[in-house]
Parts: sequence; structure tokens; C-alpha cells
Amino acid sequence: MRTQHQCAPIVNKLCSVAENVRVIALDDDRRWLKDSEHDPIWPDKPSYSASVNHAPLTANATYSATVCDQLCVDGLTTAFIAPGSRSTPLALALVAHPGITTHIFHDERSAAFAALGHGWATGRPALILCSSGTAGAHFYAAVIEADASAVPLIAVTADRPPELWGRGAPQTIDQTHLYGSRVRDFVEPGPPDDLDPATWRSIARRVWAAATGAVPGPVHVNLSFRDPLTGTPDELPAVIEDAISPTQAEVPADVVDQLHELVSSPRGVIIAGRNQTGAATILQLANILGWPVLSDHRSGCRDASAPVAIRHFDSLLRSRAFTDGHRPEVVLRIGEIVSSKAVSQWLSACAGAGTAVISSRPYGRNIDPESIADFQFDEPGVIAALVDRCGETAIDTAWLASWSSADQRGAQAVQAAIEAGPQPNEIGIAQACVHGVPTGGALVASASMPIRDVEWFGPNRGDITLVANRGANGIDGVIATAVGVALTGQPTICLIGDVAFLHDSSTLVALSERAIDLTVVVTNNDGGAIFSFLPQHELLDAHEYEELFGTPHGTDLEALVRSHGIVVEQFTGVLQAPHGVRVVVAHTNRAENLELHHRVHASVNTALESPAG
Repeated sequence: MRTQHQCAPIVNKLCSVAENVRVIALDDDRRWLKDSEHDPIWPDKPSYSASVNHAPLTANATYSATVCDQLCVDGLTTAFIAPGSRSTPLALALVAHPGITTHIFHDERSAAFAALGHGWATGRPALILCSSGTAGAHFYAAVIEADASAVPLIAVTADRPPELWGRGAPQTIDQTHLYGSRVRDFVEPGPPDDLDPATWRSIARRVWAAATGAVPGPVHVNLSFRDPLTGTPDELPAVIEDAISPTQAEVPADVVDQLHELVSSPRGVIIAGRNQTGAATILQLANILGWPVLSDHRSGCRDASAPVAIRHFDSLLRSRAFTDGHRPEVVLRIGEIVSSKAVSQWLSACAGAGTAVISSRPYGRNIDPESIADFQFDEPGVIAALVDRCGETAIDTAWLASWSSADQRGAQAVQAAIEAGPQPNEIGIAQACVHGVPTGGALVASASMPIRDVEWFGPNRGDITLVANRGANGIDGVIATAVGVALTGQPTICLIGDVAFLHDSSTLVALSERAIDLTVVVTNNDGGAIFSFLPQHELLDAHEYEELFGTPHGTDLEALVRSHGIVVEQFTGVLQAPHGVRVVVAHTNRAENLELHHRVHASVNTALESPAG
């Protein structure tokens, strides 16, 4: 596959930089010598033998080409490269390989989050590559998110050879275990000319297997390269052809039996976040049991054709008029938590009143922040087995009907309040974003208010993918994540607040040159809107609050976007399907946004207090 057209000049720059690096000579004992003096750089350090490789000038190139080839055999298709000198051997190998598409990013953090977006969209790891020194530190936030969200990722940091570590050499830091326990594996094989070529492919195989294992996630590879950094690959070692066999854990029959007994109650609720089970299976179980499903869009369960999918559950659970008559006997939580705090508080209250709480462990992780689960189980295969076990089940049709009726009344109240509010408003913008994604496309929602507005008020759509970095809930790299998703070919809309947009503005560099369909929608309320919903807003005086939490920035976002050659538009209420790259700015007001949310929830409560007509 050909690389993007912007790769060529940057790769040429890489080559130019590398060719001007000093070539340090070897003495007869194979010790590196200074180029101007014939004193050993480290006279007290043992020499490094290259006896296993008879072409030291091409060891870096041959090794890099071999690693790339084996990773491609195992499934790698895409690499994201931040330019640098020390990473030259692998950068050139990635660009040269016909099965790997490369994308160049000027900023390491942007490259890392774009690779994360690729992992979200495809379920396969992309490779990120940077030079030595502080460059690798900029990968860290994306590595943290990949770990917390079990997204596969291969992070490769180039390094100077070990003989230069701890010697004051430029652009050299301790990169060993740079990401600590956040990675599934750490691989540091040493300089290529110290390795047996017979081991090169097994190193690549180890990396791929670790990133795509039972619990996917990031892998850190720290590759040391000696000079010279350019060269021609020699003949590559033989390919490892046998496929990596995924481990299939058996579904414990006793777990399914216990679950079957626990879900025998007709008055239950399913809460579904991002999961390993699959939306179709979860909705099938809900239909069998006659239970409502409270879910975010990441779960895939927000299907407009599914009568069990409750859209306005956040507003419903804020209403005592509703919750007093709708305490379930059982709650089955599948996957990660939803963002709604109202759900968490309601769930804790139900557990305190005797509701049995069952919680899955997606990717083996404990998902029980309230510490109320009575029973937990590892997720893969269990819900499907439970569906088979349940068969025909007697259901309480009135239970689901009461939830559906309240949801419909709530929907009418929500829309009336939104239409009566200021225009544009952030709830309506979130709804427009969900509506605007074409079938098969993706919506990337930032943390803070965008993901909440989409979850609480967005229309039910099971025909799109929603991506959100909810593992660590940071606002890092949201635009870059969306770029990574769009680079897989999915038309993508990104909903982001102004602070998060500015936080990731380095991703705007050369964005106009990328051949993707991406619309970035920015709600510009000149600061951090989510803090308005927290106690700080009420407890602090206005000046102190604005300085610490409101944080107005005064940036002309339209001018910033235009300076990067990107098309910028004003939000008009409706979003077209993404075509090319553009940014849509919607100007809103933080105080009005807070008041509108309060009014919407109050309107739903009023509707639920009134007798059903």
C-alpha cells in the first residue's frame, strides 16, 4: 500500500538527518571510537560483539525490515510515525514495506492518540514510532488509555545504544520500563548487531501476541540503534508462518447456572456499557427476560428498533416520581460503567434496599466502583450461554411497558425544553452529531459534557460506532483519536469542547492534507462547562471559580483553524455527512447551558409526576 503523500518529504528529511550523523569508527577490538580522537568512548565497558552478523553496516536495516515484515504477517497494517533521527532504521523499513500504510505526525502525542483511534476502530494494534529522549514521554497518555480501555497498541521508542546510557549523551534518558505496569509486555532486545538474526522474527511475534492477547493493550518496545542509521537490508530470515492461536476460555457451567437462578426475577434491569459480549446477544437476553436496558452508545445497545432500549434513563432516574415505583429486584451490569452519575447513585440506593447486583468483568477487570456487586463473572461467552439456558421465560410485560411509557413521556419533555431553550444549545448539538453520522460511520465524543450529552439525550442508533476515551476519562488527544478512526475509512464526526480542542490543537498541523472524511464539532463556551455542574460552582465566589475552573481562554477558534488551512463553518442546527476535513464551531454560553440541563431534568420530572394520558 502507498503511504500518504505527505510522508515523502518527511522521510527524505529523516534520511538527510541520519546521513549527517557522525559515523563513529570501530577499533580492532570492536569498540566504538570517537571520530576526532582515538580514545574509547567507554574504556571500562566490555565490548559488544557483532560476530553473529557479518554485515554490520546493514544490521539495523535488515533487523528493522525483518521486524516489520513479521508484524505485517501477523496482522499489522498501519504505523504512525513522529519524525526523529534515532528511529530512522525502523521508519524507513515501515515506509518501504508494501503491506504497511504509514502516517506522519509532527507531534508524538497526536501520533499516539491517532494510533489509539485506529485500535478503537479496527480492534487491531497500530504501531507508533518515535525517536529517543523525551519523545517517548509524549506517548504516555495514550498508553494509559490503551491500558485502561484494553485497546491494542504497539509503542516503539528508538534509543541510543546501551554504551551511551548514563554517560551524558544527548537525547538520552532512561527508557527502560518507561511506561511501568501500564503495558502488557516490555521488550528491549538490544542493538541489532548484538542479536542472532534467528531471533528477530520471534521478537516481533512476541510483541504482536502480547498486544492482541486475552486482555489486549499496549506493548512497549525499546529499540537501540547504533550508527550508521541508514543502510540496505540484507536477506531476511525465514518468515514464521504459523498463526497465533487465540486462547478460548471455557464458559463455566456453574457460573451460568448461578446467573440463571439470579435472573429468574421478572423485575430486573440490564445496564450495558462497552463490553465483550456484543449488543445483539445483550438485547436478545433483555427480550427474553422482558427487562429494560439502560445503555450508552458505546455498548451498541442503543438500537432504535429495540423496544427494550431506554433512551432517557438519566433523566428518569433523577425523578423520585419514577424511581419510587421502579426499584428492580435484580440489576445485571454488563461491561464498563456508563457516564451517568444518576445511574450510579440509583444503583447504590437499590443495592442498599435489597436489590441483587450482578456485574461482569470485561477483559478480566473489576467493574464495581460502588462496591455493591453480589456476584461477578468473567464476560466472554457467558451471556450467550445464559441466553441458551433461559429459553422461553415467563415475563412481566407491565414492568417493561412502564419503563417504555416513562421514556416516551420523558422524550417529549426533553424535546420541548430543548426547543424552548437558547439556540444553539449543547444538548441539541449533541443530538445533531448523533443524527449526522451516516450508517456505518463513527462518532468520537470527548470526555466532560460531550459524552454525557450524547448518552443522556442522543437518539438511539445501533448502526454507528461511538468512540470515547473513557478508560482514564482524560481530554487528551480527542481530535487525534478521531483522526485515527477516520483514517480507517470510516466517515467520522468528533464532538469536542473548546478546552479539549485547544488541548489537542497540535493535531491540526497538516490535518487539511489528510485524505479523510472528518467533521470536528466544537462547542465554544469559552471555558470548562462541566465544572458548572459541580459543587465548586456554588461554593466559590465568581472570580475564584472562573480563575480555577471556568478558565476562559479568549481564543479565536475560527482564526486558529483557518491558520492551518482547514475549512471552518458555524453550526446551523443540522450536520451533513462528513466529507473531507472541516471544523464546525458552535458558540454557546456556560450559564445558559447549566440552566438548560436543570430545566430539562425538571421538565421530565414534571411529566412523570402527571398522570399518564
